[in-house]
Amino acid sequence: MITREDLETMTSRDLHDRAIGTAKAEGDLDWLWHLLRSIPAAEGEVGDLEDSGMDMVSTVSAINGYTRADRDLSGTLRSQYVDYLLERL
Repeated sequence: MITREDLETMTSRDLHDRAIGTAKAEGDLDWLWHLLRSIPAAEGEVGDLEDSGMDMVSTVSAINGYTRADRDLSGTLRSQYVDYLLERL
C-alpha cells in the first residue's frame, strides 16, 4: 500500500502520470473533469495570469471533439444550447 509520504517524494511529472494512468484504468471521468477544471486556477497560482484560462480555439476544439465522437451528445446538450442562446440573443 502506498502512503502519502511515498507520493510526496515523487516528482510532479511522475505523480501526474500515475494519477492520470490510474484514472484512465479505473474509468474515473469525474476526477479527470475535476482536474481539468482545476487547471486555470493552478495557472493563476503560479503567476501565469495571461494563460489562466484555456484559449478559445482549444476549448472549442475539445467540445467539438466530444460531440463528433458521440453524435447523441449534441442532442443531450440541446437544452444548454437553447438556454445559452436565449440569454445571449
